[in-house]
Amino acid sequence: MGRVVLSITAVLLGTGLARADDSLTLEQAIQLALTRNERAAISDLQTVEADAAVDRARVAFLPVLNASGNDTIHPIDTPKNTANGALQLSQPLIVATAFPLLAQAKHNLAAQHAQSIEDKRQLTFDVAKAYFAVLLAQEVVAAAQKKLDTATADVNDTEAQSKAQLVSSNDVTRAKISLSTSVRELSQDRSQLDTAFIELGYIINAPAPKVLAPPTALLEAGKQEPPAPTALVDQSLAGRPDLVARKESALASHDFAKEPRYRYLPTLALVGQLTANSEAGGGGHTVDGSIAFAAQWSIYDGGARSADARSRDAAAAIADLNTRALIRAIDADVRTAATQLAASQQALAAAQDAVVAGRKSADETAILYHQGLAKAIELVDANEQRFQAEVSFAEAEYAVANAYLSLRQAIGQGPLEEIRKP
Repeated sequence: MGRVVLSITAVLLGTGLARADDSLTLEQAIQLALTRNERAAISDLQTVEADAAVDRARVAFLPVLNASGNDTIHPIDTPKNTANGALQLSQPLIVATAFPLLAQAKHNLAAQHAQSIEDKRQLTFDVAKAYFAVLLAQEVVAAAQKKLDTATADVNDTEAQSKAQLVSSNDVTRAKISLSTSVRELSQDRSQLDTAFIELGYIINAPAPKVLAPPTALLEAGKQEPPAPTALVDQSLAGRPDLVARKESALASHDFAKEPRYRYLPTLALVGQLTANSEAGGGGHTVDGSIAFAAQWSIYDGGARSADARSRDAAAAIADLNTRALIRAIDADVRTAATQLAASQQALAAAQDAVVAGRKSADETAILYHQGLAKAIELVDANEQRFQAEVSFAEAEYAVANAYLSLRQAIGQGPLEEIRKP
């Protein structure tokens, strides 16, 4: 309980800090989603439902106490008033079907516990991906703004050179076309950034601050070479909460399949009853009690037990097959994520070389243009190539981050804990 209180306090302090300086970290965004998003609350309530189902299954082993009474008025007969009361206690002694049903409820509870962990884990990854989408959109907007500033400066320089009759009016036209294109691209990129902020705010159920702190440790960890896929598969099979939930659900299905066979056994209960009869104004009252054993044995039920057993056996077999399918899917997911991460890392290295070359080319072309050694179309092309290279580099950088997130997601980890240090 102390840890829970400290965790809640940390969340509230973290949220207050985010509002105080109008900034947000990935950790704070995840905490906001876990405390405000309906998906997290629903998973907790589903655990409450499963826990209540266990309590409901235990009822078959516990005594039941009932009280009843009535008061009858006779307008003509004597006595005029008759009161009756009864108190009955029923204690099950042998209810064989209750044992597999209780075991089923316990396995369902364990499955729901694991599934709740998985649901919240998936929510944290959705937050991280939405967070990265905003960061990427901000990088693209920054590159588009830089392109616009360069295009504006080129128009001013070209017009000045045209007035000095150093370049033709065609150069001015090309520079203005480039400026118009830059304005349109910046407008579109800002719209995408606003959309990314809306999606992030939706998932954390709070207005997203305009300043996001890049998760440096996570970004750097994604650039490292991942471990061997076989080791990652073994790790995922040992720690994936959804696999734990699937296994517990399969065990619950097998327990449920046992219940029809236990119906062949008789049930036995101890019943105690105390009654009181009062005849006011007549002859007094009467108190009586009894203890009885109540037995019931369904010898033939028309084949219902056999049909239920066959149906539930098939459902249990399906649950086992689903578990095996998930194990194979996890193996494939981990290996695929590791492959995609390696490919993204290679693409990032190429994009980094391209952005260095693009910036160098744009700077050199600008110098040559001002010296009259390059044409306006070459300047426009160089600026466009630099913009594309910068956007491609940002996309490649966050493609690596998302691939690393996918790998952590596949092996059963969360977005942030146990980050490997570079």
